[in-house]
Amino acid sequence: MKAVLFDFGGTIDTDGVHWSEKLWELYERFGVKVDKNIYEPAFLESDKQVGLEPQITEMSFKETVKRQLTIQFKMLDVGAMDGLVEEMADACLRDVRLIVQRVCLVLDELKPRYTLALVSNFYGNLNKVCSELGLVKYFDTLIDSAVVGLRKPDPAIWSLALKNLSVTPENAWVVGDSYENDIVPAKQLGCTTIWLKGKSWSEPSSTDAADYTISKFQEIKCILL
Repeated sequence: MKAVLFDFGGTIDTDGVHWSEKLWELYERFGVKVDKNIYEPAFLESDKQVGLEPQITEMSFKETVKRQLTIQFKMLDVGAMDGLVEEMADACLRDVRLIVQRVCLVLDELKPRYTLALVSNFYGNLNKVCSELGLVKYFDTLIDSAVVGLRKPDPAIWSLALKNLSVTPENAWVVGDSYENDIVPAKQLGCTTIWLKGKSWSEPSSTDAADYTISKFQEIKCILL
């Protein structure tokens, strides 16, 4: 094996927690009282709207989270917004930085042995966010769906990463938290897949496309090293 291709959101930044669940954890932590059945459509809409921001390519991680929360709060009619959004975004950034620190320890061990890629359904500011988090140095290519015009679960976005690395699918691992977006298309291409099974909205009906299943990012060391 020559390469490892990683998903970003839910894999590198939250260690298996889907972003809808990560933000919901913040709602609970800060006592924002809304029904989860109403929250979920607001999350999906905010995810769409953030990608349409005129200055998205220059938005930091915290600015991106703040914008998502602001959109959600308006849809959910949450009062006293400004101060709460700031506090929640700060807490989110702290959480993610702690997780990324642990992830980087693993990447430090992988980097001498493999070429590494990051493949994400993102908003156009993946490079900005990864620079801020100290991740860019680890990856030989970063694929942002909004930049390349391809989006998971289309296998073509994974094929592009393989092409950029000059690696065949048979020589590549793919690691991701989304079974449908990461594991299924990667397996279709012929990659060996590692599913980071964490906290998400739903469970897949079948998991045959996952060659390995882990519950924490650090467990990939037992497979890859």
